[in-house]
Order: sequence, then structure tokens, then C-alpha cells
Amino acid sequence: MKNFIAAFAFLISATTLSATQDDVTLPDTVNLSGKELVLNGLGTRKATWLGIKVYVGGLYMQKKSSDYNTFLDDKTPKQIIMKFVRDVDASDLIDGWKGAFKNSVPKDKLPSLQERINTFYTYFSDIEKGQTMVFTFLNDGVESTINNKKLEKIKGADFTKAMLSVWFVNATDEGLKKGLLGL
Repeated sequence: MKNFIAAFAFLISATTLSATQDDVTLPDTVNLSGKELVLNGLGTRKATWLGIKVYVGGLYMQKKSSDYNTFLDDKTPKQIIMKFVRDVDASDLIDGWKGAFKNSVPKDKLPSLQERINTFYTYFSDIEKGQTMVFTFLNDGVESTINNKKLEKIKGADFTKAMLSVWFVNATDEGLKKGLLGL
């Protein structure tokens, strides 16, 4: 009987350790420097009027929230994992980020961020289906890991807020936004 209970408990815990959307599975939690972040929500980025699936993203935070206004200024760490479901050229990635920053960052804030945004664009090369980007949002900047390569942190709380905003403030993909917010 003990073996049955242990096996049943394992099966239940194993089924709650990940979430899947569009055939992409992401963990329910991630450990960030000893702090456990929970999956807030999953969303699929769709591009063009055809709704072509580009990546599945997951937002991780210490405490779940469906209101981005409550966590954009929050100093606790956050992370977004993007798992690509198609190949994307570097130029298309950069164009997407340019549009996202333009939509989400107030015009008067862009000049002070521009040099760091330009550095961020240099991080991109062509990405293939199945590859991952991980962005860790810290109070003092953003750590980027692209295709398992950790890149130099881009410093500044203002950059952290600006970059995290691209998914939520004037978002070009409302479905992705709602998914990340767990709606």
C-alpha cells in the first residue's frame, strides 16, 4: 500500500511540474539565485495578419499577478522564457524588438535608453525552431541568455522596466499579453 501511495503521489507531482501550449512545455517554476519563481502564464506570439506562430513565452514571478501595472515597477526578479516554434532571421527579430520598444516606451525615455537598446540588438543572430531565449529582469538590469549563451547584462532599472514593458504596454500581440498574464 505504501508503494501505491508513493507512486500515486509521484504521478500527481510529475503532472504538475510543467505547462504546455502549442506543443511547447515550460516548467511551472524556475530557480533564480535561490529564489523560486512561479509560472504566471503562457502565451503564443503570433506575427502577421496570418497569425503565424513564432514562439511560446512564459512569464515567471515570485507572486502571480494578472495586472502588469502592479509588477512593472516591482523590484522583485522576473523572467521570460521564449521557446521558438519556427526559424526566425536576426533581422526580423531586431525589427520586432524595434517596434516593441517604440510602442511601449514613452518617447521622452527612449533617448536615455537608446545606447543600451542598440547593444541589446547586437545579441541577436538567426534563431532556429526549438531554440530558447531567456530574459531575467532584475532591479539593476536585464540578463539575457540566447541559445544557451549568457550575454553581458544590460544595466539599469530603467532598461529593466522598458524591456519588460514590451510584452504589456501597447503590446502588438494581445493574445500573448493575456497568456503571460494568465488570463
